[in-house]
Amino acid sequence: MDHNGDLQNIFEDPVSRRPCAPGLTQIRSQLSKILASQTFRSAEGQRAFLRFAVEETVAGRGEFLKEYTIGTQAFDRGESFDPRLDPIVRTQARKLRARLNKYFETEGALDALRIEFPKGSYTPSFRAADVPATEVFRTTTAAAGATRELAAVPLAAAAFAARFHLRWKAAVVALVILGLVGSGFAALYVLRPALASARPSIAVMPFVNIGSGNSDEFLSDGLTSELIDSLSRVPGLQVVARTSSFRFKGKRIDIGRAGRELGVATVLEGSVHKSGNRLRVTVQLNNAVDGYRLWSGNYEREVKDAAEIEQEISQSIAGALAVRFASPNDQLSPKSRPSRASPNPSAYRDYLKGRYVWNKLNLDSLRAATAYFEQAIGEDPSYAPAYTALADSYVMAPQVASASPAEVLSKIRAAASKALELDPSLGEPHFDLAVAAEYEYDWRTAEAEFTKGLQLEPGSAVGHLWYAKLLGLEGRKDEVLVQRRIAAELDPVSPYALQAVGGYFSVVGRYDDAIAQFRSALALEPGFGLTHQGLGVAYILKGMQKEGIRELELAQKLMPGPGRLALLGYGYGYSGKTAEARQILADLLRQGERRRLPALAIAQVYIGLGNKDQAFAWLEKAIDQRDLDASLQWDSLYEPLRSDRRYRALLRRMKLA
Repeated sequence: MDHNGDLQNIFEDPVSRRPCAPGLTQIRSQLSKILASQTFRSAEGQRAFLRFAVEETVAGRGEFLKEYTIGTQAFDRGESFDPRLDPIVRTQARKLRARLNKYFETEGALDALRIEFPKGSYTPSFRAADVPATEVFRTTTAAAGATRELAAVPLAAAAFAARFHLRWKAAVVALVILGLVGSGFAALYVLRPALASARPSIAVMPFVNIGSGNSDEFLSDGLTSELIDSLSRVPGLQVVARTSSFRFKGKRIDIGRAGRELGVATVLEGSVHKSGNRLRVTVQLNNAVDGYRLWSGNYEREVKDAAEIEQEISQSIAGALAVRFASPNDQLSPKSRPSRASPNPSAYRDYLKGRYVWNKLNLDSLRAATAYFEQAIGEDPSYAPAYTALADSYVMAPQVASASPAEVLSKIRAAASKALELDPSLGEPHFDLAVAAEYEYDWRTAEAEFTKGLQLEPGSAVGHLWYAKLLGLEGRKDEVLVQRRIAAELDPVSPYALQAVGGYFSVVGRYDDAIAQFRSALALEPGFGLTHQGLGVAYILKGMQKEGIRELELAQKLMPGPGRLALLGYGYGYSGKTAEARQILADLLRQGERRRLPALAIAQVYIGLGNKDQAFAWLEKAIDQRDLDASLQWDSLYEPLRSDRRYRALLRRMKLA
């Protein structure tokens, strides 16, 4: 039976009533997204009902979804189950309909696909929503000198709307931002005024340093980053992530263009001027649709009071716009959430300096950042963000500084746990604890920590990307796509986030989609090595070896390192260029004699050469190293190994089977 043909009868465009048939991947992706939502997370009965009903329907067995079948198979009622005496199916169906309605009114307001249960039926129907799941927009990219097309899937509108414990300074800003949406602003990627009321959004542009030199740039960058972090904790507010905002650093900003490219309703600009021991900050909030100034303010304080500048800005915004945009929600009242005590001024400056150099993410900057964070903690042991930043540094040490996980595991846990002890409302330390659990192959704990972190900071693009990596390690491919697309929406012009979506398409065999997505990411940043790497692998798996090798060679040139070199070696071997592959293998083995080298890199070259015995031997070593890039159930290059019994043995070692 052609199940795709059966599904055409239950997919309709709600306006034209013309049939359309999304693929099974789209249906299952939507199911995974709903099941992972805040609305459904604790509703086990309705989760079981929904999962069973959808899977049976897409398998072509929807007509057999009767009370007895659902009761025995979804709710384990046993063969003696009598629907006349036990109303569990009817009760759960009623609750499921109500919960689905709630989901699509809040978190799923902008979802493209609707799953519904008509009254009197236990068979779900699927229909396209009025808002399309994939928007295509065109914008001229100056760097590329060409028109680009980017796929964008709307983020669940209430991914930010859970009941989070907020800092007062973030909540005050919400008075303004939540009120601004009443003016008819744009949703993500495409200007859609009709949707503005459902989606308040803001981008904080990098504050301009107009001081005497670059030595004070950490203040302007730091203030920008801290405001982004604070605003990200506001329920219902979409805040563009730092990576995308900082792509505008040092450029003349056109508010309308920034709003269109970032898909936001409002844009906040600012400047920082340090003169002696005085600090002057100027801020301006603009309507991204028409460019009109909504509000502006100037603040002058001593440098030692820099930590209070966010609170000052928040208070002034609320005071200027409270009458017009006051929220009836008491939680957003300025009096309801007192601000946390300001940190020691020296500690705050060292913390900002640490964040400034940390963002360069190279060996020297990571060491310098770690020292700054440790110094900040010494100056103010009660400052939770410094502990969080220190945990972040330890998390990155294996990737950037070639440290072994064993060296940093206890340090990650100590710093992240201390941050949460001081401030339980922080989400980022939970992400760090999740990575620590991954290093021990404790997947259940890792998922629990990611869940907690995203409940507290649903606007963290990094959190969603790291969670996607966990899902990939566990082989939960459709859920990976959901998380990566959310990250791409939060960080809409980040080449890293966009190329991550391309990676999903490549893994599931949608090579044309993958190639198109990687090209879109390259339109944003032509010199991003990871995008060329992903594009090269997609070409090779599609059978376009010449193009693949060219991209992998370029990736290694742009971003040299064992990871890129290994994939180039894999590409050479896979394409029949054995001599070139063996030369790279020899180079990697020589490097391994001088310093710690990822065993995974050598294993990947052997896979390209078709040497399974050596590949498995080096994969064993990679597991000994606790290399989290050994995503055996995710990456397509491991496909030749999956029929071998040794592959299952590797999964058992990783506690994945």
